[in-house]
Amino acid sequence: MKIKALLFLLTSSSLSLFAFEPYHEIATGYYGDAGITFALRLEEESKRSPFFIQARGGYIYQTDSGNATDARAIFINDNSGGNVEKYGESYLAALDLGWKWKSLEKMSVELTLSGLWNYYLAHYSFIGDNEAFTVTTKPFGIGVGAALRMPLSNSRSSLMLKGGAEYFPKAQLNAHGTYYYTPSGEDDKPRDGYSYDDADEAVNQPRFRPYLLIGYLYAIGR
Repeated sequence: MKIKALLFLLTSSSLSLFAFEPYHEIATGYYGDAGITFALRLEEESKRSPFFIQARGGYIYQTDSGNATDARAIFINDNSGGNVEKYGESYLAALDLGWKWKSLEKMSVELTLSGLWNYYLAHYSFIGDNEAFTVTTKPFGIGVGAALRMPLSNSRSSLMLKGGAEYFPKAQLNAHGTYYYTPSGEDDKPRDGYSYDDADEAVNQPRFRPYLLIGYLYAIGR
C-alpha cells in the first residue's frame, strides 16, 4: 500500500509540474518570398513558466529558383531554346524552443531558437523545347526569431507579429537522380567537369532566409 501511495504521489506531482496547455498557430507573410506556417505549441498551464515548445511546419513559394540555363547545362544537357518558366518550393519542418516575458500591459515578447529541416525543389521548364526538370536538396539548419504577442479580448487567443532568420549550410543538390553535387566533392557525379560551386550558384537553394509574419494563436478546445 505504501508503494502504491508513493507512486500515486509522484504521478500526481509530475502531472502538476508538467501540465501543458496546447495551442494552434497559423502565420503568413514574407518568408524569403511568400510563406505560410502552421504550429502546435505547448505552454505551461499555470503561466508561471516562461518557456514553451513548438512543432511547426510551413510552405514557402519562391518566384525565382535561379539561373535556368546554367542549371540545365549543369544537371541535364547542353541543349538550348524554349521559353523559360521557373519557381521554387520549400516544405519546412521546425522544432522551436521559446522563452517569453511580459512587456507593456498585457503584451509579451517571445524569443525562439529553432532546429530546422527544409525540403527544397527548384522547378525549371523550357516551354516549346520539351524540357522540364527539378533540382532538390534537403538541408538541416538553425533559426532564431522574436515575436510580439498581443492577446485579444477573450484572452484565449492572440495576434502575433513575428520576425527572424534561418540559416542552412550547403547540402547535396540532385536532379533526376542522374547528376548530383555534394559540398565535399566526395561521391560526386559531375557533368562535363562542373563543380558543386557551379551548381550552388545556379540554383537559389535556401541558405540565409529572413522572415516577417503575422500570426494568430488560439487555445485548443477553448
